[in-house]
Amino acid sequence: MDLESELRKAMAEQVAGATASQSLVTEVKRRHRRRKARLHAAAGVAAASVAALALVPTYQSFRATPAGDTETTRPGGTVSPLRLPERPPASGLPVSPSSKGRPEAGASRKPEARGSSGDGRTPSKPEPGGLTAALPKWITYLPDGLAASGPCEVTGDADRRTTTCAWRGDGGWVEIALVEGGGLTGPQDLMRVPGIPGRTSVHGMPAMTGDRPDSSRQISWLARRGVGVTVTASGPAKDRLMRIAEGVRP
Repeated sequence: MDLESELRKAMAEQVAGATASQSLVTEVKRRHRRRKARLHAAAGVAAASVAALALVPTYQSFRATPAGDTETTRPGGTVSPLRLPERPPASGLPVSPSSKGRPEAGASRKPEARGSSGDGRTPSKPEPGGLTAALPKWITYLPDGLAASGPCEVTGDADRRTTTCAWRGDGGWVEIALVEGGGLTGPQDLMRVPGIPGRTSVHGMPAMTGDRPDSSRQISWLARRGVGVTVTASGPAKDRLMRIAEGVRP
């Protein structure tokens, strides 16, 4: 018998009484699965590393170049591709004015001050009631469309003085008489109308009204002791008689 046969026999006798456990197959399969999982994980890590190394050159090619880089600075003599170069005007056509002399977009041009008559003078401010002359301080209202007939006239003496002011125009005519002096007892001393006058009040003071033969209407009252007022109006101004009287404040 040769040596190989002796060794086989000895080995068979050595393991003849040994038996395999029931979980041996399960353990072998579990270890095989673990080894296979480790191999797959190692392969995944290696593939990710290769992909990362491959992306580095691509990232470098797409990376933005910092401002002022001499390699990508555009020469000063080139024209931007987004802006077309200006063309010189064709011969015979007028050149557009420079932008220095033109107002910027959105800026409104300041209007020039001009006088209404062209001589640079500011028009005069209209007087109350549309009058062309200033009213006496004690008269505060007159209807529109009236102009002073002239300066107020003063008549009488030291015992009784009468100041008469008159206005005429498209609005009819108005006459206001201010009487100052002693001997005035009431509005009846001022009335000059036929018939029986009507009664009213001005600023709370008793007043009398009446129509005159010339189609005008009159109102008289004592503003205070020794001072009487008579207002006469005709035409459209007659409809504002009470408003005119209320505006007299001597």
